[in-house]
Amino acid sequence: MTSTSPGPTTPIEAAPPVVVGWPSVLRLPHCTRLLGGTLLGRIPLGMAPVVLLLAVREQGGSYTLGAALAGAFGLAVAAGQPLLGRLADRIGQTIPLVAGALLSAIAFTVIAVTGTGNLPAVLTAAVVAGVSAPPLEASLRALWTQVVPSPSYLRAAYSLDSGSQELVYVAGPLLATAVTAVAGSTAALLATGLLGLMGAAAVATSVPSRTWRPTARSGSGVLGALGSAGLRLLLLALIAVGASLGALNVAALAAAERSGATWLSGALPAALSIGALIGSALYASRPWQASPGTQLVTTGAGFTASWLPLCLDMGPYTSLALAVIPGMFFGPLLTSAYQCLDLLARPGMVTESFGWLVSAFGIGTALGTAAAGPGNGSWAVPALAAAVALPLLQVVRRQLDQSRPSRTTS
Repeated sequence: MTSTSPGPTTPIEAAPPVVVGWPSVLRLPHCTRLLGGTLLGRIPLGMAPVVLLLAVREQGGSYTLGAALAGAFGLAVAAGQPLLGRLADRIGQTIPLVAGALLSAIAFTVIAVTGTGNLPAVLTAAVVAGVSAPPLEASLRALWTQVVPSPSYLRAAYSLDSGSQELVYVAGPLLATAVTAVAGSTAALLATGLLGLMGAAAVATSVPSRTWRPTARSGSGVLGALGSAGLRLLLLALIAVGASLGALNVAALAAAERSGATWLSGALPAALSIGALIGSALYASRPWQASPGTQLVTTGAGFTASWLPLCLDMGPYTSLALAVIPGMFFGPLLTSAYQCLDLLARPGMVTESFGWLVSAFGIGTALGTAAAGPGNGSWAVPALAAAVALPLLQVVRRQLDQSRPSRTTS
């Protein structure tokens, strides 16, 4: 018997990662409506703290009361998002979105009608408005995997999501201030509830949301989505990232006072938001062959290092330019976190998992703001908080690498 040996073969080159831009995502069916409705419905989260403070001041109350109401609202949102996300994972998105938005709008209406003079009533209404805020952010991220055709599109969709959400916290306070100045705080409170209701209705009545059904749940118990150890570590890291953003607000105010440039207190957080939008766009514009875990650590390291030049406190205009850089890493960091969370979430608990992500940032922001006060607004506080996140992100990467997830990033 004779045999023939094969001739030399030409190596098959792996196909390069596909680059999918934001316009490609927005051209997909339903995507523009889902993203637009989510952004519209989340503007109240940026409006409410400012509106509550302005309403209290307009009616003769103290800054302390206004800040307490705004803080209560923020904590209530952090508590309500994973709970409503868990409900969506059990019964679908329609009821949590619509009923939550309706209840939140009613609570804002109560504050508008009754005023802020009755502390127990207004505090209760603020908590109800926060805890029932529709879980639009988590619901959208649960829907992305259903409406995009490939992992490359999913990465671009998450990038678009993380970048555009910065608009909520830029437009929200500006809109709250503008409506209050033109029509008074009562109109601003009513508008806050109405926008949330409109956004939730746009998402809940869309085909992907109406037809979305939760997958079979993996396990049960009180912990729910937090039963994933990897998810818990990721959330701890994101609390630290959120703390750096919370400390930024105080550091910006202190920098404004040191330099005598009052405009800097609002311009520095806005610069970081602009940087996040730019960074997310750049991230989506090129292929990434590294795993989501590696991208998470890389962007986290850049985010940490980018705070260090701000610690030099080199004047208002230089500081304003430098504040863009942490944002440019924050957008890709958040996008990488979405991809990792999608891999770490337990089956049937993805909406709740993303709800916990929202809570983690809310908790972190509150802790960072509180920590920055005793630190006299030092830039070292946000830098230190970002540094705390980095080793946690490295552990998350190791867990993802060990699990060898089947989903690719190309």
